[in-house]
Amino acid sequence: MLDKFQWKKWLLPVAIGIVLWLLTPFRPTDISVPAWHLFAIFIATIIACITKPLPMMTTTLIAVIIATLTGIFNMKEVAAGFGNSTAWMVAMCMFLAAGFIKSGLGKRIAYLFVKFFGKRTLGLAYALSMVETVLAIGIPSNNARVNGIMYPIIDNLSREMDSDPKNGTQRKMGSFLVFNEYEINIVTSTMFLTGLAGNMIAMGLAKTQGIEVSWMQWFLAALVPGVISLIVIPFVLYKIYPPEVKETPNAKAWSEKRLAEMGPMTPAEKIMAVVFVLAIVLWLIGSKIGIDATEVSFIAVILLLITGVINTKDMLKESFAWNILTWLSIIMLMSQKLMTLGFFPWFSKTLGAMLHGANWIWVLVVLWLAYFYLHYLFPSVATQISALYAGFLSIALGVAGMPPLLAALMLGFDGSLYLSTSTYSAGPAALLSTTGYVETKDWWKLSAIIGVILNIIWLGVGLAWTKVLGYW
Repeated sequence: MLDKFQWKKWLLPVAIGIVLWLLTPFRPTDISVPAWHLFAIFIATIIACITKPLPMMTTTLIAVIIATLTGIFNMKEVAAGFGNSTAWMVAMCMFLAAGFIKSGLGKRIAYLFVKFFGKRTLGLAYALSMVETVLAIGIPSNNARVNGIMYPIIDNLSREMDSDPKNGTQRKMGSFLVFNEYEINIVTSTMFLTGLAGNMIAMGLAKTQGIEVSWMQWFLAALVPGVISLIVIPFVLYKIYPPEVKETPNAKAWSEKRLAEMGPMTPAEKIMAVVFVLAIVLWLIGSKIGIDATEVSFIAVILLLITGVINTKDMLKESFAWNILTWLSIIMLMSQKLMTLGFFPWFSKTLGAMLHGANWIWVLVVLWLAYFYLHYLFPSVATQISALYAGFLSIALGVAGMPPLLAALMLGFDGSLYLSTSTYSAGPAALLSTTGYVETKDWWKLSAIIGVILNIIWLGVGLAWTKVLGYW
C-alpha cells in the first residue's frame, strides 16, 4: 500500500522554489547563477522542512539530488558531505545517550540526588535540576532526558506524594516540579555544546562561515549565565507558581526504596560512569592535546561497544541519530556551498552596509530577540536553526566591530533558550504540556515570564561575562 501523497504540503515550497529560480535574471549582479539556483533550492528545502510533506531526511535527499542534476554539486561532493564531523558528533552523542538509559545510570543519579536533597519541595526542585545538569553533559537529546529519565521519576514521585492529575491534586507538588523540569531542561540544553543536538547544528553552520567554536569555549561562555539561571528559575517558579506542599519528608524514603529495587551498581553502570567522566575530561582538555570534540564522542561510543554497555542493535535502533546524520550533513553541505559560491559573504556585506553606523551590541540584541520570539512560529528546534541561524549570523558578521565568536555563540545559545515560548516549541513541551500537571493557559503565561527572565540573564550577565572571558 502506497503512503498518502501530501500534495497540499508541497505547494508552498515548490512554488517558492520555482519562483526564485525563475527570478535568476533579476538576481543581484554580485551573485552568480549557481549561487542563486542553490539559494532557491535551499529556501524551498527549508520551507518543506516546515510544512513537512515528507520527513526532513527525505526532503533534504530530494534537494541534494535536484542540486546535483542541475550541476550545482557533483556526486563526489555529495558523498564527501556525509563525512561532516559535526553531524557525526551529534550521532555519536545520541549513542552515548542510549548507554545512559540502557545501563540505568541516569535513573540512579536522579534517585541519589532526591535522597540527599529532597526534604523540601524547593530543595527537590534544585536536586532534580542538578540531575538535569549532569545528564545534559552527555545526552544531547532533550527528549531523551525528559521522556526517558526525568519525567517518569517526577511523575512517580508526585503520585507517591498524592499529587495526581487524575485526582485533581496536581498542584500539590507535581505541577511545580513538571514545569520546573521543562525550564531547567532548556537551561541545561544551553549550557553545554553537547546538551542539545541543535547546539551542534548551529556551530556546524558557524563553521561553514569560518567560525570554529570548541566545546570548552561554549562551556565557559555559558557557565555563569547558566548557573545563575539554574539558581533563579526554581526560586521564581516557587514564588509565582507555588506548590501546595512545601515539605517532602517522604521523598527520601521513596528514593531509597527505588535504589533498593535497583540493587548495587551493575558493571554496565560502572563502565558507563567511567566513560562519561572520561568524555567530560577529554571535552575539557581535548583541544590542548590534539583531540577534538567529535573524536571524543567516537572514543566514548567505541568504549561502550567494546565493553558491551551498548551493542550494534542498540545503535541501529537510534533512528533519530541516523536521521539527523543524513539531513544535517546535507544542510551543512548546502550551507558550505552557499559560502563558497559567495552568497553568504554577499548577504553579510549588503546587510552590513545597510546597518552602517549601528552599534554592534544593539544589533546583536535585536537579532537575539527576533530569533527568540520567531520560535512561536516554529514547532521544531532543528528546523528554525537550519532555516535562520546562518542568515542571522551573516547579518551579525556584516556589522562593523561585531566579534565573530561572540555572534556565533550568542545566537547558538538563543537556539535552545527560545524553547521557553509555546506548548509546541519542542518534544518536551509537547509531552509535558499534555500530562495534566500544567494547564495550557498556565504553560503559555509561565513560559512567557521565564522567557523574559532568560533573555535578561543571558543578554545582560551573559554578554558581560563574555567580556570578562575576552571574547570581545
